[in-house]
Amino acid sequence: MADPDGIKAIKARVSATWRKLTLFALGRAFWPLFVFVCLFLAMAMAGVFDRVQPAIGAVMTLVFFLGGALLFLRGFQRYQPPTQDEARDALDRQSDLRPLASLTDRPADPSRGAQSLWRHHRARLLAELGNLRAPSLHAAWKALDPYFLRAVLPAALAAIAIIAWTDAPGRIGRALSPDYGALVGADDMVVEAWITPPEHTGRAPIFLKPGLEGVRIPKGSEVTLRTQAPSAPRLVMKGQKNRRQAFLATPDGAFEARAKILEDTRLSVRWWGERAAWRLLASPDDPPAVKFVSIPSIGAQDRIAFTWSAADDYGVTGLELAISLREPNPAAPDAEDRVPVPLPGVSATQGSDTVQLDLTRHRWAGLAVNLRLVATDGAGQEGTSETVPFLLPEKLFLEPIARVAQEVRVTVLREPRPYAEMPMNDDALRQDALNTTAANRLASAPAGVQKAALMLDAITFRGEQYMPNIAAFLTFRTAHGILSAASTKDEADAVDPLLWALALKAEYGSAADALRRLEAARRALEQALRDGASEEEIKRRMEAFRDAANNYLAAKMAEAMANGGEEPASNEDGAASAGGPNLGGQDFEDMLQALQDLTETGATDQARQLLSDITDMLQNLEFQKGGGGSGMPGMPGEQAENEDVPPEEQELTDAMKRLSDILREQRQLNDDTLAQERGERPGEQQGEGQQSGQSGQQPGGEDPSGNQQPGDGSQEGETPGAGSGETDSAENPETGSGPGQRPSEQTLAERQARLGELVERLAREKGLGQGGEAGENALEGRIDPDALADIRRAQRSAEEALEQGNERRAARNQELATQLLSEQSGSLAEALDEMRAARSGQGDPGNSTDPLGRNASGAGNNGENVNIPDAGERQRAKDILDELRRRYNEAEDEEEREYLRRLLERF
Repeated sequence: MADPDGIKAIKARVSATWRKLTLFALGRAFWPLFVFVCLFLAMAMAGVFDRVQPAIGAVMTLVFFLGGALLFLRGFQRYQPPTQDEARDALDRQSDLRPLASLTDRPADPSRGAQSLWRHHRARLLAELGNLRAPSLHAAWKALDPYFLRAVLPAALAAIAIIAWTDAPGRIGRALSPDYGALVGADDMVVEAWITPPEHTGRAPIFLKPGLEGVRIPKGSEVTLRTQAPSAPRLVMKGQKNRRQAFLATPDGAFEARAKILEDTRLSVRWWGERAAWRLLASPDDPPAVKFVSIPSIGAQDRIAFTWSAADDYGVTGLELAISLREPNPAAPDAEDRVPVPLPGVSATQGSDTVQLDLTRHRWAGLAVNLRLVATDGAGQEGTSETVPFLLPEKLFLEPIARVAQEVRVTVLREPRPYAEMPMNDDALRQDALNTTAANRLASAPAGVQKAALMLDAITFRGEQYMPNIAAFLTFRTAHGILSAASTKDEADAVDPLLWALALKAEYGSAADALRRLEAARRALEQALRDGASEEEIKRRMEAFRDAANNYLAAKMAEAMANGGEEPASNEDGAASAGGPNLGGQDFEDMLQALQDLTETGATDQARQLLSDITDMLQNLEFQKGGGGSGMPGMPGEQAENEDVPPEEQELTDAMKRLSDILREQRQLNDDTLAQERGERPGEQQGEGQQSGQSGQQPGGEDPSGNQQPGDGSQEGETPGAGSGETDSAENPETGSGPGQRPSEQTLAERQARLGELVERLAREKGLGQGGEAGENALEGRIDPDALADIRRAQRSAEEALEQGNERRAARNQELATQLLSEQSGSLAEALDEMRAARSGQGDPGNSTDPLGRNASGAGNNGENVNIPDAGERQRAKDILDELRRRYNEAEDEEEREYLRRLLERF
């Protein structure tokens, strides 16, 4: 379409003029910002920011941002965009006719002549319009930029970019994001990091140095990062999934973070930028491999004997023998039992051992089964061996009662089906109605349980007339009652220990059962010592062994009394009845106390040797009647029946017992005070000791003062039951609590006051110290009255500190009292040993030996060959252990605490 009026040409020239004016207006307003940005980019690409210190670089960047912002605001204020009218005016000024403005005019005279003249004038303006061009702003630009920097600066930037080439983007990026943390000292921030591999790997910690990349660690390792900073940094972990976590404040004012590494991960610590970074590669943990080296066979005493071999990356932590029926019960086709297999003490990456397992009590004993080994590593992964067929051995019972008990027992245990659901009996909700469904629970029992109940009914039919052993009859009826009242399979299985004990007692007698418990307790304690179990676990198993030993002695004595106390004949090798005068009750208690001291102080090798000696001695022990005034030896805590103990020795023994009980309670109180200072609940360990002590306590025991407790039915000369010497001072009113009040219900201050009263009572009754009645007694010259006064003074200070809530000062005074009590107890023990040695050496036939060094009296193993460590050495070991605990609780330096903790773990 034609453009007769030149409107399009006019608009194009006006737009071009407006663009020129706009560019000049922008240049005039933002010219300083342009120069400032070009200088910054030139410095960044030239690497200036990389060469200066991080703090200076951060300041330069901040100055750039602040200066750029100010220049931008100033330019924004100065910028005045040109208008269309200004663009037209700039074009019109090129011609005196001002064509753009004149074209907008209109003729004032509408006559024909005026219109013709207007058309000629308009044609002239349009022709003049073709001569107009966009105005040149060269002079204005020269005045604004006399040095032509608008071309020089971009050219210089291009040259620097070509020189820097690939480094240019990175340099610009680092310049725009400097280390702002350097302004607050973050560039001096040191991040300590170390990797703690899983415990089952046995690998030492790995310390991460700055700049390490591709560190190979076991999967499941824990990384610990520690640093000092004004605020908490952030830990960024990048793997298949990105994770973030904040550092946590520690009591010493630092920050610490912990994380598990389960995959290849990049760690970075960020605080005003990245402060440290590492690339960690997680090595997978393969499952263990296990196999049978020798096929299982039946060994001695119907045990399963086989040799196994296992291997794992970091060692096998558990090994089990999986047993399944070769012809499974259709009701439970996948039934499988697992029996633990003992491992050697050290968990090596490759191991092999020959074991013997007693599975005669297993529910499938006597049946054809399939056996396979299942090894477990520290990560919980399992590896299995090939499956081998085997016939589980069963114990041969010859006694009819034992055979019946075993048959009923396995009938219940081999039943895999559960009880049927009992229907709702709505009639039982009415008054005077009987719930016949609940009363007849056997109706919902599986077939095996019902069959066992019928067997018990049959064997006990008129059993009071035809069964000579009334105890066996009552046991069978009790088992029948358990099956009748059971509503679940687990409740029905409760007849297992009852019937098994009846079978063993009917077949072998009670002493054999006690010996089995003694062996089990010995194995458990030896395993704990070999594996380095915790102090609480070793203490618990030590108490179990003590109880088993006392029960075995009681069973052997009962067996001897049931046999009329006749002395057994000597065998061919000369081993006759044991139990000479050298194995008195106090000697046996000394052995057990020495064993307990060795376990508490960490002397595992000595403890295992003494444990083996004590067990061998007990297994070879026999009781005899008469024989040199030895009476019924072997009862712990009691003297022989016909032994004449001098009054002086008896008085010294009583005083030593009382002082030992006070020492034990004082040491326990000290431990509870330290526990309360650490924020733990005091008395937890003491409560465990009370339970274990109560199990071995019999009525009629003696308190620390030597007085007989109420309820003692034994007369002088009678032999009390086993365990009478094991007096639990926690329940004794003389040692820690008032009547009806347990130590756990008393405050620490009340317990300390009670121990102080016991010390004062001992001094008063024995005529020591002020207020005592001086006279001849066995303690003169053996207990220092001043030492008792120092003990009481330390106890009073501890009591006052506990009342004021100062546990640390109380613990120091308690340690002083414990040390003084230990010294006095040790001196009394030495004096008592000397007195007994002097008395036993006067014509005692029990000490005579033959030319070969054997006991000439013909007695067997009576304890002479048991090597008991010296009491002084054991006490020194305890003192060292107490000192380590005290220093650990008072240490403030983290490295010192870690060193002391490792020492305590060795104990």
